[in-house]
Amino acid sequence: MNLETVTAIYSGDLRIGYGIIIAAMAFISSWFMTCSLACAGKEERPVRAKRFALLLIYGAFSVILAGFFGRLIHWYSHYESYESFSSAFVSVEGRYHESGMMLGFIISAVLCTLISGKDSTKKMMGACASGQMLFMTLVSLVSMFSDSDRGKAVITDPAYQGLPFSYITYLSDGSSQYRTAVFFWKFMLLGIITVISVVLYLKGRSALETYVCYFAAMALLDSARYDASFLRSNGFVSLMQIVSGVFLLITLIVFVIRSARARGFHAYHVLFILAFLSGLSLTGYMEYYVQRHGNLYPYCYLIMAVACMAMVLSVIAVHRRSNKTSLKGEKDK
Repeated sequence: MNLETVTAIYSGDLRIGYGIIIAAMAFISSWFMTCSLACAGKEERPVRAKRFALLLIYGAFSVILAGFFGRLIHWYSHYESYESFSSAFVSVEGRYHESGMMLGFIISAVLCTLISGKDSTKKMMGACASGQMLFMTLVSLVSMFSDSDRGKAVITDPAYQGLPFSYITYLSDGSSQYRTAVFFWKFMLLGIITVISVVLYLKGRSALETYVCYFAAMALLDSARYDASFLRSNGFVSLMQIVSGVFLLITLIVFVIRSARARGFHAYHVLFILAFLSGLSLTGYMEYYVQRHGNLYPYCYLIMAVACMAMVLSVIAVHRRSNKTSLKGEKDK
């Protein structure tokens, strides 16, 4: 996310960009959505009042931690853009990495749910996850007023030089070109995930399923960006793709172990593991392939989308299976 955008409000020395306005509105909207979900229900008024107070704390923590980790990870990948480490935290404007922002949001949610008590942990985490998805959806529109989050492919056909296919990008030499509007596809895809997240919340599902969908989507979307961030020692797979892959893999391992401990290791565990590894391998291969066949972007990303979906379905299937076995184990006791 890039908050160094076109100035929206200018009065004397006061200059506020569109990026800051959109980010602030996105955060306010996401907090109210989280609050409306978490505080809804038939609990007694003191319980809801306590939850509302915790959500205020969550909001404050989210701003601080998401901003800090978002800037920290961006500084790590683009340290040459800053005069020093401390200078990266002087101004609110600038770039923030999505993985760091999500880390800040998740840590804030976990801290507040620990305070809320075990009985409301699932509800609080689910509400926070839905709000986080809304924030990441709306904040994607910041890139309409900056040159970030554009695709690798340059669109030369006038029929496709506009949303949702492409968006104008101004180069350092003053020229311009139309690049694929990754940020707009991100806006639409994360919007769908936000709706899915709310549905999952209303059905009593775990917030983990929302995060699985999010990180799988980001593994795909970040591949399409020409301005993705990388590890200092690796310029092949983007940082967001690494974070997404690690998150999905750890989640799969944890819930396979949890399910196996409850009911033993079965053939379906092997099936889910193989499906996940196939999706992960295919995603990695298509990342390699797309970097060497720039004329096949739609084909490559369509296959990568299928591979990411395979990983999502595998992890969610194991997760739900582990929940079922855990519930059966509790009933047996």
